[in-house]
Formats: sequence, structure tokens, C-alpha cells
Amino acid sequence: MSKGNVVEATDARRLLVERIASSPYLKRSARLRDLLLYLSDRVLDEEAGEIHEQEVGHRVFDRPPDYDTAADNIVRVHASTLRKRLQQYFDTEGAQETLILEIPKGNYAPVFRRRNAIDPIEPLSAPTPEPERKTDWRVWALAAAALLFAASTAYLLLRGPSAPAGSSNSARPTVQLLWSQVFQPDRPTDVVLDDAAVGLYQELTGRPLPLSNYYDRSYLRTLPEAAAAAHLDPSTVSSIVTRRQTSFSGANLVWKLSRMPGIARSAAVLRFARDYSFRELKANNAIFLGSTRSNPWMEPFESRLGLRWVYDAASGAYSPVDSWAAKNEYRAPDGYCEISLLPNQGRTGNVLIVTGTGGSAMNAGMDFLSDEQSVAALRHGLPPSKDKSFPAFEALIKVKGRGASPRDASIVVCRPPRS
Repeated sequence: MSKGNVVEATDARRLLVERIASSPYLKRSARLRDLLLYLSDRVLDEEAGEIHEQEVGHRVFDRPPDYDTAADNIVRVHASTLRKRLQQYFDTEGAQETLILEIPKGNYAPVFRRRNAIDPIEPLSAPTPEPERKTDWRVWALAAAALLFAASTAYLLLRGPSAPAGSSNSARPTVQLLWSQVFQPDRPTDVVLDDAAVGLYQELTGRPLPLSNYYDRSYLRTLPEAAAAAHLDPSTVSSIVTRRQTSFSGANLVWKLSRMPGIARSAAVLRFARDYSFRELKANNAIFLGSTRSNPWMEPFESRLGLRWVYDAASGAYSPVDSWAAKNEYRAPDGYCEISLLPNQGRTGNVLIVTGTGGSAMNAGMDFLSDEQSVAALRHGLPPSKDKSFPAFEALIKVKGRGASPRDASIVVCRPPRS
């Protein structure tokens, strides 16, 4: 069996999972949807052959790692309901599906099989060739970048945090104050990496993707139609979009974040945008990395911010626009990074948004946030807060050149967000 055929089999299973997750039987139940996606990802991404109840309770339902499964049956109850919803899907909307997904009792690892077959399926054979369609070079570039991301992320996480030489927290009180709003000992902080595949999907098809459609996966139902309208091969686009891929710039920022003050004392968790939820958005602190297209979780905060990012299809580049000011366009050759600190959706914590014209600008923005003089200048341009915490803000930083230091960056916009 060739490697290509194995990939085709995995893609077919993943597309099936996404169709089920976006169906009416699951899209209105976040818990059931999260349960299906977690179990399926464990099988498709990690080749898990067995998944235990306690793992599911901890990972999906936020139970302690050592909770008593005999006294708490939340996983069994939801798994039973999920099995019924899967049966309903395959009896009605999914009646024409050639593959079946089942969750056996006693083991929560999903099993895929062909309809009317008893045994689990082997990797599918290669599909019948279709007429050649145009494939944008960025599709293949994204696939290559995904492999680089996987290796880089493992390296960054294994290295762990270490403070930069000669920059102790005591010497950076304003930097410490800022990051104390994001990394708190009593609240989880989710570092949400961008979904480069959906960003590319929007660029290639010209179709915007609202957060609601991203979260419930409903955009996947029109993916073949969108690909055909853009003269792209639907199977290739489906294969790329359904895989978990992030930009290299977003992954690279994880290393810089690991060196920020307070992270060692916080419960910081690396998350992928496609796996995030409204429940976490409301309850946790968060850091959102990427662009507004590649990280739709920035959308709920746009009404409080004046900065918008416009994509120029001709140049393939993003540029910031200030919708609250008369002089509102900022373009190359300079790079720009937007940094915003706001209350989370539940107003129980804070979120930090970092986006920019590219990886160099975002890296410069992160360096800016670790430099005492730069952060002090930012705070000086904001009204003082009543409780002496770092005030909420939105800022646009202009960066000149790839090797620019934080002192070379200039603050173009600095103001409080709308309440």
C-alpha cells in the first residue's frame, strides 16, 4: 500500500468526521461535538488504538486527571448519547456515506468501516483520476510549512522557558505588569495558534469565513463548490483544509512566549484554533496569534477595536487600516504589528491579540512586549487604570527592517479599546 493511498484513506475519514460534526445532530451540542472531535483526532492524528474513560473525562470534560470514574459517569452518559446521534446521522443525512464511524462500548477509540462491512477498513485505494484542475502554489507551500511547524513546535516546547540574559523581571517592572494580566496563577492561559489552512482557503476562494461557520464546520459543506468556483481541485483543497496546520510565524512566537515573565507560574496551554471553544473563550485568559482570517477567534473582539486588516489579492499581502482615524492606511515597505489587550468574553480574565503583516513584524512585536522601555512608552500613552493594573489597549507598531530591535520600532496607534 503506497503512502499516497494511506493519506487518501486518512483524508476520507477526516472529512467524514467533519461532516458529522457540522450536522444538525451535533452542531447544537458543543460537548458532543468536542467529544467526537477529540476521540477522532486521537485516532487519526496519533493512531490511538485504545482511549480510556479517565483520559476523556480530563481532556474533554475538564475533570481532574485522577477523578473517580465510578462516581462520575459524565463520559459514559455523553458517549451513549453520541452513539445514538451517530446512528441517527447515518440513518438520515448520512445515508449515502460510504464509510461508517462507530464508537465501540468499552473503548472510546472510534472505528471506521465501509458501510455494510463488519471489519474496520484498511486504507482506501487511490481515487479515480479526474480532469486536471489548477492548483495554486500556496497550497503546496502550506503543506510543506506544516511539516516544518510540527518539528519546530516540538523543539520549542522541549526547550522550555528561560529568561533572556540580563533582563530579570525586577529590572522590567512595566513588562512584568503587562504580562501579569495575561499569565495568572489562578487562571488557565490558552495560547491559540492560527489555522493557516482556513486563512489560505479564504484567500484562494475569496469567501470570508465567520467564526460561527468555522466553529461548527459548516463551511466544509460548500468546500467543493467554493473550490470549483475558484478553478481549484476540490480534493486537493479538501485535503489541505481538513489538516491541522499553522503558520511558522505563529509557531515561532511560542518560543518567545515561553520566555515572558509569569509563564512559569501559570497554567499555559498550547491550543490550535480549530480545537478551541466558546466555553474557553469566555472563561480563560488567552493569547491569539495569526491574522484575523487564519484565527477566527479574534472576530468577537473586533467591535471593540478600530484596526482592521485588508488582504490585497494582487500582492498577496495584508495591510492595517485604522477605521477610527482620518489617516487610516499603512502600507509597505514598513512592517506592522497589531497588539491588543482586552477583557475576555466573560470579563473574568484577559486576552492578548498579536497579528501583523508577516512573521518578521509579529516577531518584532513580541520583542517589543519584552522590552521595558518600549512597554513603558506604550503605557505612558494610555489613560491610567484605577486599580494600577496595565490598562486595556490596542496598539499598532511600525517595524523597519527584519533585524530591527525593539528600540527601532515606533508606536503608530495607542489607545484604549471601546468598552
